Amino acid sequence: MRRKIMIFLACLPMILLAACQKSSEASLKPGIYTLQDAERDVPGDFTISIYEDGTFQCYETPISSYLGVGHYSIEDDVVILKEDEAGCTGDINYYKISDDGLHFIWDGSANYHFVPLEDGAWFRMDENSTEKM
Repeated sequence: MRRKIMIFLACLPMILLAACQKSSEASLKPGIYTLQDAERDVPGDFTISIYEDGTFQCYETPISSYLGVGHYSIEDDVVILKEDEAGCTGDINYYKISDDGLHFIWDGSANYHFVPLEDGAWFRMDENSTEKM
């Protein structure tokens, strides 16, 4: 019995460490995220649609026919949007996930063609969009 307790106590730190690491990863809610508070010279809303199946769609402006599509992944509190190379650019952009939405990370991102973003550009999720995703 004493041996079992010692084994359990030896394993306990590893179990706690694994639990803490899992809880630190931010979650990304499916929905439509819209660029906020940014001055731009093009009409319309810049939106990023996040889908439950791990895909996304970027729509910069209605004056362009370009529609970025691809897959996303999450590492810690950063979502990585990678456009599919078939018919698209293959660009990769990074966003910090926060309680109020997504914040663009300029460093390391390819950025966008018609609406280049500044570091920290904020995309807020439309709460009504989640039922559509």
